[in-house]
Amino acid sequence: MSGDDAARWPYRIALYGFGPDIESFCSFLCGPGMDEIFSEVHFAGAAPGGPGKRSVGPDIPVYDSLAALLDAAPDVNGIIDLTGQGLPPDTPIPAGATVMDRRTAMLLKTTVTTASLCESCRLDLTRARIYLDAVFDHLDAEVVLADPDGKVEDINRAARRRTGKAKEDLLGLACATVLDDLQNFRPTDSDDVSPWRTLLSGKGGSAEYSRMDAEDRLRYFRVVAHAVGGEGRPAHTVVIRRDVTHDVFMERRLQKTERLAAIGELSMFISHEIRNPLFAIAGFANSLLRSSGIDASAREKVSIILQESNRLDTILKSIVNFSRPTQATPGEVDLNLMVRQTLDIMRMGMDKQGVEITITTSDSLPKARGDTELLKQCLLNLIKNSMEAMPQGGRLTVTTGMRQGSVSLSVADTGHGIAKEHLAQVFNPFFSTRDKGAGLGLAMTKKILDDLGGSVEIKSQVGQGTTVTLLLPPFFALEKDMPHAD
Repeated sequence: MSGDDAARWPYRIALYGFGPDIESFCSFLCGPGMDEIFSEVHFAGAAPGGPGKRSVGPDIPVYDSLAALLDAAPDVNGIIDLTGQGLPPDTPIPAGATVMDRRTAMLLKTTVTTASLCESCRLDLTRARIYLDAVFDHLDAEVVLADPDGKVEDINRAARRRTGKAKEDLLGLACATVLDDLQNFRPTDSDDVSPWRTLLSGKGGSAEYSRMDAEDRLRYFRVVAHAVGGEGRPAHTVVIRRDVTHDVFMERRLQKTERLAAIGELSMFISHEIRNPLFAIAGFANSLLRSSGIDASAREKVSIILQESNRLDTILKSIVNFSRPTQATPGEVDLNLMVRQTLDIMRMGMDKQGVEITITTSDSLPKARGDTELLKQCLLNLIKNSMEAMPQGGRLTVTTGMRQGSVSLSVADTGHGIAKEHLAQVFNPFFSTRDKGAGLGLAMTKKILDDLGGSVEIKSQVGQGTTVTLLLPPFFALEKDMPHAD
């Protein structure tokens, strides 16, 4: 401290001690942060208690003896004796000055050092808490801290956003209640057992469950619980929940891709190893039918062989065609025109079956981007499925329009419907709820729509009917001038 500053310090201290002790104490007094602690203290100087004059700290003058120090600074308010032997007998202690012995000085040093460390730790903890709170609140996953009784102690922004409630309204509530309170969601039939009892038992664990959103779409959630504490103390639980719908979807899509690859290999085998002998069987059966050397009973049996051979050949063709690329040629498609043309083809059969047709088309419908022939094949598949679902007649409704930026084509029937447990499988190859057919109609439809950049949706209720919707991208005006846009 400079001499100019000394005049304003109300309390002046003189230091007296041997070299190492006084150097250590001065280093402590001049250390980081000491200016704030000893803000009203000025060190008048130091007097080494042993031989030799040395520097003990910045801006602290050193005197040969305590008497010389007190002679130069007669107005000191206190003397710190670091020798442990007491002051010299003839020391002229100024009136009102206080003497602090070595033991008290060391206690002061320890106390101040400990307080400084505590303050440093407090600042570090504050910084760590701020950082942790920032990370906690900005995680995409939902995180809830539950006390040993399963009550919410803290909850991050993602979890609050999912429930649609303020943090103050959630603290103290049962964690299971808060996590089950998914806004605009409802349980599915498969959620018979709640995972929370196990997860909040203090042992931790993980679980996966599903919910239906406001649009009746299935979403999957994965919950992981970690016990915090323990070792004889009641354990808190950190519960982390993530929406893993995309992960589940991609996993199943990969599985489906692997199955389709296997089907492709099987189709090649079928094409070479089964169809060739089948052609021979059908050929010989046809030859026998034309022969005059068989009786009526044998002719009937041969006729059945030929019919079943032809039916099997049709199924094999469907399998082979499914395994091949669609070779789509995207262009402009007038869905309204395509619907009318397709229904004209099917109208006679539907009238004969007692199926009432309703067509609802949008006059302002933009052209779709797709392949007319392939989309006509998809529509025919959907109409045939609907007719098979209404053997005693019913109502078939075909609707075109716009939905969420896509051109839509919906086919709805009043048939027997599809059970919930089967809905997730209807687009799988070879899956069918009927006794006849290869189960490739909807699978082929989805494959075509995927290749065209569109999608297929299905809704159904047993006893009420089924609605299948094809969603296609609109054809933009600029694409006419971009023949190589693909």
